[in-house]
Amino acid sequence: MQRKDLTKLARVLGLLGSDQPGERASAALAAHRLLTTMGTSWTELLQPKPAAEATGTKVVVHHVHEYGVDHQSAADARMRQLKSTNERLEKEVRSLRRRLAAIAEQERRQRMMADDEDDARAADTA
Repeated sequence: MQRKDLTKLARVLGLLGSDQPGERASAALAAHRLLTTMGTSWTELLQPKPAAEATGTKVVVHHVHEYGVDHQSAADARMRQLKSTNERLEKEVRSLRRRLAAIAEQERRQRMMADDEDDARAADTA
């Protein structure tokens, strides 16, 4: 069954929860006709097929023997690489946090200076 057919069937079945008896009956009939058009039955639809049967292909498993590969040292090298990347990213995050804090402090000072100027103007006009 194709994805678009399943989507259509799901929309039709959603109407089975309607408050209107006529809508429920029409939805049931539409679902039945849709299944008939697709050439399937409710039993076939509701019984899941194994993955190989669903795609129509056979599953072939190949065992690969890797000679001369030390999986432990490869995993250790990958772990070192990940730790290095993690440390670099942590340093970058700390640097960005410092920059954000500096920007926030600068904006706070500018606001305070603007407030002081506003207070001075208000005092001059009063």
